Amino acid sequence: MSSNKILLCAALAAAASSAQADVTVTTQTSGKAAFINVGGEAVHQIKGTRQRSDQSHNGKTQTTIIDIDGRRFVSLDAKKKSAQVTPLDSIADELQKVGVGTLDAALTKTSQTKQIAGFPCTVHDINLSLPFSPTGQSGQGMDLNMVLSGTVCLSTAAPGLADYQAFYKAAADSGFIFGDPRMAKSPTGAAQAKAYAALTRKMAEAGVALESRINISASGDNPMASLMASAAKSDIITTVTKIEAGVLPAESFDIPADYKVKTQK
Repeated sequence: MSSNKILLCAALAAAASSAQADVTVTTQTSGKAAFINVGGEAVHQIKGTRQRSDQSHNGKTQTTIIDIDGRRFVSLDAKKKSAQVTPLDSIADELQKVGVGTLDAALTKTSQTKQIAGFPCTVHDINLSLPFSPTGQSGQGMDLNMVLSGTVCLSTAAPGLADYQAFYKAAADSGFIFGDPRMAKSPTGAAQAKAYAALTRKMAEAGVALESRINISASGDNPMASLMASAAKSDIITTVTKIEAGVLPAESFDIPADYKVKTQK
C-alpha cells in the first residue's frame, strides 16, 4: 500500500494567471492510516514537465521526481547519495492491460466553498474504487475492493494554475501514474495506479486541491476481506499551507552529479 502515500498528497500545486511560472506548494498531512505513515510536511514543486516532491515524516525525508519528457520516475536518497530510476516504459505493459471499464473514479462538485491558504476553493465529493490483493495477483481467493471516499476542495484562484494543469495534462497524456511505480508491476497495483491517475486528471481539470479529506475502507466476499476491512480503515487530511509562484532552479529536478544511479528494469 505504499503507493497510496503519494496518492494522498500528489494533486497539490496551484493557480490563477495564464502567465508561465514555476509553482511550489507546501502541504501538511494528519490523520490515522493502517498501511502507511501519515503526518508531516511535504513540499511539491512543478517546473514545466517535471515535478519534485519532498515529504518529511519522523525526521526522514523522501524525495521523488516525475520527469515526463524523460519518461522516468526518480527516487533520491540524500544520505546514501543514490538515485533509483524507474523508466515509465518498464511498467507501461502492465498499465496497458488494465481496461478502461475496470476504473471507477468519480468527482462531483458541490455548492460548498471554503477559504484555504488565502484562496477560495469549491468542495467536491470524491469516490475511488481500487482493486487490491495482498499477493498482487487477482483470482486467488483474497481479492478486495478498496474504496477511497471523502472530499477535495479545488481552487481556480491560486498562483500557477496554468502550469499545474499543464503538468497533469501532460502526465495523463504520457501515461504517467502518481505513486510508487514498483507497485504498478503487479496486476492489482497497475489497476490501482491507473484508477488514481484518472481521478487526478479530473481534479486537475477542475482546479488545485487545497484540501483533501479521505476515508479508506475495504470490502470483499472472502475470508481475507473481513480481516482487511477493519485493518484498512483510515482517515487522512491533507491541507495546503502555502502556495508560491516563482522561478525554481532547474538543477533541483536533476539527479546530482555525485549520486550513484540504479535503473530498475
